Amino acid sequence: MIETLLIDDEELPRRELRQILSGEADINIVGEASNGLQAVERITEIRPKLVFLDIEMPGLNGFEVVNSLGYLPFVVFVTAYDQYAIQAFEMNAVDYLLKPVTPERVQKTLARVRQSLEAADASHATALHQLVAAVRRGSTGYISRIAVHKGQRTVLVSLRDIVYIGMEDKLVFVYTSSDRYLINRTISELEQSLEGEGFFRINRSSLVNLEYLAEIIPWFSGTCKLKLADGRELPLSRERVPRLKELVGILKHGSGA
Repeated sequence: MIETLLIDDEELPRRELRQILSGEADINIVGEASNGLQAVERITEIRPKLVFLDIEMPGLNGFEVVNSLGYLPFVVFVTAYDQYAIQAFEMNAVDYLLKPVTPERVQKTLARVRQSLEAADASHATALHQLVAAVRRGSTGYISRIAVHKGQRTVLVSLRDIVYIGMEDKLVFVYTSSDRYLINRTISELEQSLEGEGFFRINRSSLVNLEYLAEIIPWFSGTCKLKLADGRELPLSRERVPRLKELVGILKHGSGA
């Protein structure tokens, strides 16, 4: 069975899609969500094989949901508009449905889903990450927040409020100026998904928001320490020093950092 989750902030599209899928013997609808925050929580908890995901939703939009997930199911985006997003879908070979959805179009999508799942094809996850990066590069405002965890709560954090992201005891945490949150992503995944957002990987276990960089301090053997705006200091690996200085020269307009 293909465990399936339906995510849309409107009841009517969910009901229509549910009705279409009810005739599929191998589709088991295991839950629904009506906003982006619920989507992250349900996907993380249920770990469905297939998700039909609306784009425009309160809390987090569909792209921000994908950007917040550690576990990635097969995602089919559902949208009523936005020509740029459709071009990005087609360019990155990611499935999408245009509202109102039709049984014929759903059948074509399910055929591809079944083929991919049977082959245990991991390329869909790669395509999703590439899609998020493409959308971010091509249009502002699509990805501005990320879902993180504080105890049993799921919290939305603005990217501009993140000071740095670091790994401790094999867990990855997002640090703001006032708090720390757990995130179910690897440093490498976050490096890729936050490309172009002003974050820089300074070593194997840390990403820094360059807007909070206050000083580059020479250390030893060609390495440096980074002093952040809140006073924290983090090590910068030797091989990353030239690239960081190049980026800072651009971002800080030759401020001498």
